[in-house]
Amino acid sequence: MKLKRITFFSIVIALVLFLQACNSSPQEASSAGKSASNYPERQIEIIVGFGAGGGSDNFARAIAKELKDILGVNINVVNMPGASGINSSDHVARQPADGYTIWSATSNHPVNIAAGIEKNDLSKLTSIGRVQNDTMTLQVKSDGKFKDIDDLIAKAKENPGKITIGGTGSAGFDELVVKQFEKATDTKFNYISFEGSGEMTAALLGGHIDVIAEEPGPSIAQLESGDIKMLIAFTEQKMEGFEDVPISTEMGIDVTDGQGRGFMVHADTPPEIISALEKALEEAKNRPDYKEYEKANYLHLREGWLNSEDYNAEFEKLIDTYGSLLKEMN
Repeated sequence: MKLKRITFFSIVIALVLFLQACNSSPQEASSAGKSASNYPERQIEIIVGFGAGGGSDNFARAIAKELKDILGVNINVVNMPGASGINSSDHVARQPADGYTIWSATSNHPVNIAAGIEKNDLSKLTSIGRVQNDTMTLQVKSDGKFKDIDDLIAKAKENPGKITIGGTGSAGFDELVVKQFEKATDTKFNYISFEGSGEMTAALLGGHIDVIAEEPGPSIAQLESGDIKMLIAFTEQKMEGFEDVPISTEMGIDVTDGQGRGFMVHADTPPEIISALEKALEEAKNRPDYKEYEKANYLHLREGWLNSEDYNAEFEKLIDTYGSLLKEMN
């Protein structure tokens, strides 16, 4: 008898909850639909996980300028540095899922997820689109000890762990690209971490390190002056203005990772809003002013665009790749 009573009351409670849901869901759906169809109605914030004046900040501001015109609302860029972008991603994940808080994502994000230090994975934040895919290269002093990439690889094999290679950050994107290069070429380098590109380039020119893992933009003055030369570019096709530089794919070296930059929002953001942002972002990256910014900073050397779905898929692939590399490093 007791069992029957519990069952009866359970059915009654379930029925009441069902009826409440039926009564409330059309109104809520209508409200959500109205919100999505009218988007955007007010200012949007873009959160950048790095300080003002850096590559990520400049990128976000260049895109924000275009989005302001396209979407017809003010776009406010807010710098929230700390923990390789984790502080900023956490802030965005805690905001309402309404498309009014956007995160400026970089390739550090899949690294942090793979390392287990980023809790806001693809179940918490989802992609709008990737705009940039910068090209990582290996650079040396022009009058230094390495004639070309074959010479570097040969000497690295002869002297495992002796040749020093600089990158920004420890156990971050730069180091993981170097680790991929080591695996592909059966070499071992001594990776040295630096806080920024300027410090790293100065160390190379001063003879304190042998090689740097760097994009073309930050060292373009030294490349143009001839003080530094590229040995290899990790990309699928020849780069405009650097056609004489060997590329990884033509050498059979399966490394093409570049520093990607794009945007993400709360994973529960309505699909209509994500679609509207994706469309606006694709238009923004094709506008003349943004194209001029890209070219001035040597970010045009390969196509960077991935739509929302493809950017999420790219993140998933990189999380797996970086996870395997980090396990080997530990």
